[in-house]
Amino acid sequence: MDIPIDFVIHSASITEPDSLRTYAERRLAFALDRFENHARCVSVRIRDINGPRRGVDSRCSITLTLRSGRHIEAESVTAWPFASITLAAKRLTSTLRREVEKTRVSVRRRRASRFDAGA
Repeated sequence: MDIPIDFVIHSASITEPDSLRTYAERRLAFALDRFENHARCVSVRIRDINGPRRGVDSRCSITLTLRSGRHIEAESVTAWPFASITLAAKRLTSTLRREVEKTRVSVRRRRASRFDAGA
């Protein structure tokens, strides 16, 4: 995947940030593979909300900047950072799929209206 990814990890409890970064890159490569020509850059932020306390405390937010200049954001909160990345990547993919389909429909409508106006 040739999309630049910016990582920000705010957590004292994550002992191996490199493995988390590698996992996120792999999940995003899988999630954005079909839409690579629409994406400009990706920002991934992982934060441990509760610190050393227990509970649902790992938040992953992913921001995708499209070539059109629009931004798509997806966020998830789970107990484990890897699960948060997985869920946020799934949400990003479904939102991006809807956005691309909406763009395709509007282009079709513009083309159809040009042909209707010329006839």
